[in-house]
Amino acid sequence: MSSVNKARSKPRLAHQRVLAISALLVAVTGAALPEDASQPVRGTYDNSLLLLDEGRQVFYGTAEKPAEIIQGTLKISGQQITIERTDGEIKKIIVTGMLAHYEQQPAPDQPIAMANAETITLDYDTQHMSAVGRVSFSQGGDRLTGCQVDYYLESRRLVTPTCADGSQAEFVITPREGQ
Repeated sequence: MSSVNKARSKPRLAHQRVLAISALLVAVTGAALPEDASQPVRGTYDNSLLLLDEGRQVFYGTAEKPAEIIQGTLKISGQQITIERTDGEIKKIIVTGMLAHYEQQPAPDQPIAMANAETITLDYDTQHMSAVGRVSFSQGGDRLTGCQVDYYLESRRLVTPTCADGSQAEFVITPREGQ
């Protein structure tokens, strides 16, 4: 068995355990469809690395075939997905790639929120999603682009900090029917 195949086969059991723990993703956020939490967690990737002592699992994909985690309306994909855990509880998910992708429907009466960026970080302790680098954030027909977007899941607040390079963020707000 080649060293690549050995590296791929060893993390498979750990991968299944991480995906089972990942079932907490939507339940932890509190900002998603209630039925998402009861959906199975599915994932695809090319290879992975389990760092037991650090509490991290890293899933690798490519630009053409990114690594992906899906549970209900939650979809996360990128060239690299890192899941950080403490005592089996997911603390943070970091997605990188050209471009990292996040989407989730926050409520039945609301459209799906989507973000693309060079790096997307979901911090479950602070209920915060940060997208950095060539960011595009959209929900319904509304869209923001810029260097960084911070989305606070519980309060559903969106903040776009000033860009370090002096460039300005842009937005498009689509008129609703009857406006």
